[in-house]
Amino acid sequence: MSGALRDAADRAPELDLLAGVGARRRRRTRRRAQLLAAAAVAAVAGVVSTSTVVAQGAFSSGGGEETAAQPNTTATTEARPRPRKKVTPTPSPKVTVTATMTAKPQAQIKGMPIAKLWPQALFQMPAKNADGWRYRPITSLNATEVLLAAEPSADKAGKIEVYDAKTGKSRVVTEIPRTRGLKQYFTQTVSTDGTNVVWCSSASKDGTTVAELWWAPLSGGKAQLAVTLTGGGAAVEAIGVDGESVVWSTRKGGVYRKPFTNGAPNRVPKSDGLHLISWPWAGDASTDDEEFEKFGYNQSKIVNLADGTVTKVVTKDGMKDMRCGPVWCRGRQGTTSVVQRVDGTGVKKLPKGFGMYAILDRFLRSAENVYDLNTGRLARIETPGGWSSNGTSSEPSTILYGGTTKGKVDRYWVLNLAAVPPAQ
Repeated sequence: MSGALRDAADRAPELDLLAGVGARRRRRTRRRAQLLAAAAVAAVAGVVSTSTVVAQGAFSSGGGEETAAQPNTTATTEARPRPRKKVTPTPSPKVTVTATMTAKPQAQIKGMPIAKLWPQALFQMPAKNADGWRYRPITSLNATEVLLAAEPSADKAGKIEVYDAKTGKSRVVTEIPRTRGLKQYFTQTVSTDGTNVVWCSSASKDGTTVAELWWAPLSGGKAQLAVTLTGGGAAVEAIGVDGESVVWSTRKGGVYRKPFTNGAPNRVPKSDGLHLISWPWAGDASTDDEEFEKFGYNQSKIVNLADGTVTKVVTKDGMKDMRCGPVWCRGRQGTTSVVQRVDGTGVKKLPKGFGMYAILDRFLRSAENVYDLNTGRLARIETPGGWSSNGTSSEPSTILYGGTTKGKVDRYWVLNLAAVPPAQ
């Protein structure tokens, strides 16, 4: 049985991100595709229990999604392609860009392959570290470096590492400890400010939910436990880091801060009822699936918790499910998915299935597309390995990755959105 599951995990490694499904209620609607994929892998492995497959993971994605490759469809778009120098990029997934989407459908125009449009943003890397442990990409640190979790087995998180696409080398940041006496221990989500890395691990003890928040310097060093939360306070939905403290919000609302060393946890001023999006930004609408689907209410403001600035979200009549970062909002009018700026301008229609928050205040990811809000280009992803996933960061991850071949995965292809030039 265990051998079959390990084989299934090798053939569909993105499914490991499902760990903690039973422990956490906060899951976005698009995660349902994950459960279907997990069941499919279980069937291939000769295992009929979906819950058994789900239990194999160690990381879950706060802002990401994973999916099996979808059938080809063509978006109705408009483009202004510019001539570019011939580039021979590193072998990469076949991605087709169909171009600018507007509120009114335009004539179909074939776009540029992403390998030619953003060649500097695509690269390949090993799927395992020097110890043979499976990598789980988290997010990018800059245009060349990717933050990774390395797992000795499907149900354990062993190290945090950094891979540099420029040098082709990895380095260890820290080992991920596991506190004795805790059961069902999973590392749920990770965040970084470019100097430090923090993560939340959830577990149970004597029937009580426990959450541990850890931190380590990205330059390297021993991981240190910042705070242990229990009961209702352990319902952590998002985490972040402000340079000297770990910050987090809970499903019931409220953002909290705890210094890395010394000091006690405290509520961030004027954060009552707020939900952390990406430090220092927070909003007044939950991202919890049950809340989101049941009420369909809109976010009314975006708050900068570092300086207390509050910006009102301008919502057009008929808008629902509006969720906003500091620049862009995504919601719907009836059954139509739309995006707009926080001030209500720049309204555009979108295909269904895009994430709630813009990555780098610029990109939206769906199961098979990346949409550039700055240029209006829509990049279609055709995954060579049959699956793709966002990294496992708490905030929307800046990377998308997948296997380079079907079957056992030895290498990943990675799209690093932080490496995309501003004007492209």
